[in-house]
Amino acid sequence: MSSWDRSRYIPWTRISDVSADEYERDKEAVYKSLNWEASQENKQNEQGEGFVPPEIKEKKGFFDSKVAFTTPDLLRSMAFGATIGSISGAMFGFMDGIRTAQESSVLKKASNETKGKFIFQGTGRSSAIFGVFFSGYHTLRYGIRVACDPGVVWEMFGAGAISLSTLFFRPQLRPFLPYGGILIGMDAFSTYMKEEL
Repeated sequence: MSSWDRSRYIPWTRISDVSADEYERDKEAVYKSLNWEASQENKQNEQGEGFVPPEIKEKKGFFDSKVAFTTPDLLRSMAFGATIGSISGAMFGFMDGIRTAQESSVLKKASNETKGKFIFQGTGRSSAIFGVFFSGYHTLRYGIRVACDPGVVWEMFGAGAISLSTLFFRPQLRPFLPYGGILIGMDAFSTYMKEEL
């Protein structure tokens, strides 16, 4: 095979390895490298294993799960949970604050500024609590998926049970339990709709 024929078989991904100054030498080095990769592929085919380039080998998670752990995916899950949780928590806190301000005999006599401050503080506290709660829920979902990949239903059930138990076992957080259940239920419905579509 002539050098011209050889050059036609250099993949585009390897063109950057060939410089204009040392074209012949670099081209031969790339060609030898390709021959070596082809011989490795032949060896593995003879042994009954298909050659898979390292960059596309299937990664495995913990306990032989097919879902590999990646930090960006974990951070994305945490950020999604924190964002949705804090927005929902702010809405829950705002509605609770208005209801309490209307029903409380003490707040009925208070000034509008005091009522506004009470509602604002309750909204902020609820937003922070649900941001942490829902971020933890989605982190647990991702952890379960990576650890054993039991399927979407068991993943949500496990993460939901652990997350809700943290609200249940802390007396000061028990009033937030129904709202936590609503959030997890909304997430389950959203996941179901995505799976169906």
